[in-house]
Amino acid sequence: MTEPRVFSRWHKLVAIGVISFISFAGLESLAYISNLYQMQLYLQASGMIYFFMILWLYFLFDVHYKEQSLISSNLAHFVVLRFKHFLKWEHLRYFQNYLILPGILYWGAVILIGINFQQYKLQQFIIIATSISLITCYTFFKEVFHKREINTNHFIILTYVKLYASWLIYAASLGIIWYYCFTPTIFYLVIFLVTFMLLYQALFQFAELSLKHVFYVFIISALLSAASYFVYKLWNVNYFSAGLFMTAVYNLLWNLFYNKINNTLSARVLAEQVTIFVLIVVMVLGVTNFKARIERCQF
Repeated sequence: MTEPRVFSRWHKLVAIGVISFISFAGLESLAYISNLYQMQLYLQASGMIYFFMILWLYFLFDVHYKEQSLISSNLAHFVVLRFKHFLKWEHLRYFQNYLILPGILYWGAVILIGINFQQYKLQQFIIIATSISLITCYTFFKEVFHKREINTNHFIILTYVKLYASWLIYAASLGIIWYYCFTPTIFYLVIFLVTFMLLYQALFQFAELSLKHVFYVFIISALLSAASYFVYKLWNVNYFSAGLFMTAVYNLLWNLFYNKINNTLSARVLAEQVTIFVLIVVMVLGVTNFKARIERCQF
């Protein structure tokens, strides 16, 4: 009994070590390249690092879903056996669902590091916070792949990781729109898609993926997209506080939705969530100077 436990512990340490290296070393290298203003190399390196992240997540998935026997003298047959479980839609859907949160975390960090040229302290905060979030995701996902279910504590912790991810990508999407002068329609669309994916993943994780619930997710995503229109019009300097405001809206709607699904939505819960939302909004508005103006594209 002791040997399997030691092996399992060693396996977890290796899994954590690999994703820690990919996250910290990868994002640090991107910050270095960004500060040299080598944007083509930055994009190429970003894509390569993300490929390794997908590859490692696939390896963790494959360990628990592969066929019991993969011994074959024929290379083609070996490859078929290795990817055979992906021929089942339920396995492919399961895997791609768990790509959502790491992808949002990673690309949100990539955008913010890239557009904050030589802002060393800010870049380091994003690198450290995002790396910790990615390590948390991969560690918990490994347990999910092993046990074929997610426990309540892991789900709650991942919910907080999603709040950070939402702030990261909301701020990043607005920042890059300003930085490269893209049409705001892209911003509204990104907000809708990211919100939909985060909520869809949450439904998938606690097995509440019904047509009615997906419709509610669509409505919530549409409401966030509508809110992003006013954010784009009102905010003109601090896209970090804009992202925080969007996250507050996301958090309010998500908690109401979650309690509705669990039949725990009451007047008390509603009052608590609205109070939290108001407090966050007051703090955000208090640190945002709406009179400050920068030159940016107008549409």
